[in-house]
Amino acid sequence: MSYYDNKMMSELENGRTPPRAGDMPGGGEESYRPFRRKAALRDEPKTVLREEPVEPHILTEEVRVETLPAVLPNTWEQLQSVSISMRDQYLSRAPLVNFFRETPTARAFDILRTRLLQTLKHEGWRRVAIVAPTSGCGATFTATNLALSLARVPDSRTILMDMNMRDPGVKSALDIAALGQQQKFLDGQHALQDHLVRCSNTLAVGLTDTASTNAAELLQSQACGEALDAMIEDVQPDVVLYDLPPVLAHDDLTAFMGQIDGVLLVSDGEQTTSDQVKACEKIIGGHVPLLGVILNRGRGSRLEAYAS
Repeated sequence: MSYYDNKMMSELENGRTPPRAGDMPGGGEESYRPFRRKAALRDEPKTVLREEPVEPHILTEEVRVETLPAVLPNTWEQLQSVSISMRDQYLSRAPLVNFFRETPTARAFDILRTRLLQTLKHEGWRRVAIVAPTSGCGATFTATNLALSLARVPDSRTILMDMNMRDPGVKSALDIAALGQQQKFLDGQHALQDHLVRCSNTLAVGLTDTASTNAAELLQSQACGEALDAMIEDVQPDVVLYDLPPVLAHDDLTAFMGQIDGVLLVSDGEQTTSDQVKACEKIIGGHVPLLGVILNRGRGSRLEAYAS
């Protein structure tokens, strides 16, 4: 057996890989060195695998902080409270229905109130102007008593605004003092709390104490619209009634149409003519809906003859 065969058998017996022929002595190549690979491995630089420190991963949970809305003061409750006087109510030609609940007039106003509320709720409206063709027809009387009737609805809010700055009458009808001038409130000089007064838990009024010659100009001003819009936004009333001057005598209603949802026209059975009613209907036209025509002091009427 040759040297190569002896080495191969020896390597196989020891579990090693047999040498190649080129590794044998005299093979013309590099002599066989059985431990060359091991020596080479010992001489090679060793690669040490180190576990590099890992920075801890901080799981940050997104925390949403919801800012609660600020608790706004109740503007309605902040209004100055006043009491309606009973002075001369039993002798007045235009008594308040609050003091005469069992009269036909009081019942007629309750019927008007209920039908009006149904219409406003159905249409999503709440701003109503109350006017008459000429002076003396009872527009202020109607506006005041309708407001009192509306205010009898529990958990409601009604605002009555005396916008008749030609001849104001709500202050006298209710016999209460005006807290501030209507003109200064409408042009933004007075705050809401410095003008409106609350007659009950369900009724507030804005009074005019002095007449004004530039009422129509004020009613169509931007400041007026902003003041009334802010009032509705702050107080959130169910109904706002605006008592306005006679339609055929002034242009106040025409100037104010952008601020209302509908009109109640009060006619007098003793002085209003059909031509005057038609003239008012023509002025109102299609600008705002005519919610009804109320007949005041009609022959045999108990204020129940109105269209809706």
